[in-house]
Amino acid sequence: MDTMILLKLGPLLLIVNLFFSSLAVAESNYEDKTKDIIEGELRKFIFSDGTKTLPNPVVLDMDENVVEIGSNDDILVINFWATWCAPCKKEMPSLNNLAENMKYDDVRIITVASGRNSKEAIESFFSDNDLVNLNKFRDPRGKIAMSYGVTALPTTVVIDPSGKEIGRIIGDIDWNTENIRAFFRNLLKTS
Repeated sequence: MDTMILLKLGPLLLIVNLFFSSLAVAESNYEDKTKDIIEGELRKFIFSDGTKTLPNPVVLDMDENVVEIGSNDDILVINFWATWCAPCKKEMPSLNNLAENMKYDDVRIITVASGRNSKEAIESFFSDNDLVNLNKFRDPRGKIAMSYGVTALPTTVVIDPSGKEIGRIIGDIDWNTENIRAFFRNLLKTS
């Protein structure tokens, strides 16, 4: 009887196995295409398995307007931060420089102040640090951060044009390096 069941289920098991094998190949595509340039602080980058489609982020701009910041043809880099977070403040100028250096590439760098951050504190921080290349968005209740699985600040989530998470960095890094710019350009070639 067991042989008969295996004979009947064999083709189905083969198809299921092939399906999941092809997913594994697709999932590792970003990691495979960038593995040669992963060095220095990029070693902190945690690649996603490639199957997690993230919700379209809906945040508030500084005028309290609801804004969808989802991607279309761009790699979307969302940095979750807070005005009270020292590592967030430390990395923000380098993120600003990365935005300036990548402005002609299809990479959008978005900052989202997560949790209780007054508009005044955000404006003051951006002004004091001459952060002119970054948009200012707010997630006052931390809903987007929670839906993205953000458990620490800063966390930067990188999303492909189809809305799937490529990966993330938890903690601060120096974003303005040639290595990181090359990393994003390789991601663009893969997407």
